[in-house]
Amino acid sequence: MNYIKKIQLAILIIIVAGILSSCNNVAIQETFSILSYKNEEHYTLFRQSDFTVGKFLQTPYGFFYKSFNEYLYYSKDGHMKYTKLCGKPDCSHNTKDCNAYIGISPIGYYNHKLYYFVRNTLFTMNMDGNEHKRVKTLYEGMDGHFGYFHNGYYYFVITKGGSIGFSGNDDNNLYAVKVDDSSKPVILLTDDIIKTITMFNLVGDNIYFFNYNLGNFELYSYSMITKELMKLGNKWSTYGSCYFDDKFGYCYLPNEGFYEYDIYGKDLVNVKPVKFEDEGICSAFYYSDYIYLVHYCGEKPSHENQILYIYDRKYNLVDSINFDKVVGKWSMGGFVTDVGDYILYASDFNDKPDYYIDKSEIGTGELKFHKIEE
Repeated sequence: MNYIKKIQLAILIIIVAGILSSCNNVAIQETFSILSYKNEEHYTLFRQSDFTVGKFLQTPYGFFYKSFNEYLYYSKDGHMKYTKLCGKPDCSHNTKDCNAYIGISPIGYYNHKLYYFVRNTLFTMNMDGNEHKRVKTLYEGMDGHFGYFHNGYYYFVITKGGSIGFSGNDDNNLYAVKVDDSSKPVILLTDDIIKTITMFNLVGDNIYFFNYNLGNFELYSYSMITKELMKLGNKWSTYGSCYFDDKFGYCYLPNEGFYEYDIYGKDLVNVKPVKFEDEGICSAFYYSDYIYLVHYCGEKPSHENQILYIYDRKYNLVDSINFDKVVGKWSMGGFVTDVGDYILYASDFNDKPDYYIDKSEIGTGELKFHKIEE
């Protein structure tokens, strides 16, 4: 009888332990349950216009931001409270042992998982930051690589010179690799232009390359359908001031204005001249309802003195605001991204976003920066 009671007690302990474990898992799932769901492609496409390219994600579970300090942050709604993505008990969240620490890697989302790199090896983790697992090593050797996640693949170039566009790069291949299986990378394109490009981006089935040559940016396109590489023109903007859709390219050229490029007709037209007395430095970020032109003024260190000009998609200036929240003389901070109804800013890119603009205030005379509260 005592033996039977011992067995019953053991079973009860197992059941209770299972319930407690389930409760903990339920709590995690409630935090990271699907908040909204569009088609998978909506969340997995390369984000063209973000300042921190490859470091911000919108997913069905919420928003993720990889700061320059190499930690991954999570926000449920994108414009409120960012916390480091770590659920370890007693973790200080300021060492490399923290689950939120993922190094300098870009981040990607695909099929309910997050992806990142450590050197030449791809890793994945759950949406709550737990269960970091190695997926595969992309290539042998210690050379670096540069690339972005797009629609379930990672597209990259190998950078022996240290970074993209650096002298010493001798690999003239563009690679792509599936992120969620054991397959090896495939070569999409072999051309010497790969060794000198300063940036590339991914739009649907097209890849656009930016190559700095003799004081100008050359623009190339590569179709993953036709396998054709084409030079589109000798006059283009830097990566941080352009956008592409199915038919047109859009860019801002410093102290000239906004241009539109008919990809098929190959016409580049200045559709809105914009000039500043203080030329400074400008970046243009294109989104569905607005274009954000950030003017970094020249008389002070640029990130300390920046003005946001907001244009509608017909190039009408509708509002402007000065961002004077950058922390410290040598810090970098400013525009991060657009998250639907809000514009995100960071006073220091080494930390999480800490300010936002409510887009309902644009054009009302009440435009201001709101502090993201802890």
